[in-house]
Amino acid sequence: KDTISEKFTKTAEQAKLLNTLQVEVASVEKELSCDISILRDRIDHCNRRYYEARKRYEDAEQEFVAAKLDLHNCKDLKEGLQEHLFTIIKLTETKKSEKLAELHIRLENLGLQ
Repeated sequence: KDTISEKFTKTAEQAKLLNTLQVEVASVEKELSCDISILRDRIDHCNRRYYEARKRYEDAEQEFVAAKLDLHNCKDLKEGLQEHLFTIIKLTETKKSEKLAELHIRLENLGLQ
């Protein structure tokens, strides 16, 4: 009788210990589940921010490339127009000089005759 009673008591203690362990494990699992959920939410948030930042970066990079190309095109056009202006000024000055020389010769010829 004592052995059955001892076994029954031991079994009851083991059942109580097992129940306590199950409660503790459930508590740890609940905390872990909560922590995992928080981490997943933070990862999702960071992932969204990453893709938004990457999109802004790509847009800015495209704008930079377009602006740089426009800058170089405007510079080339400006330099070409300046060269054209200098050529026109030089030709005009040459024509003026030739005309003045021609007029000077005519005036001299008129004065000599």
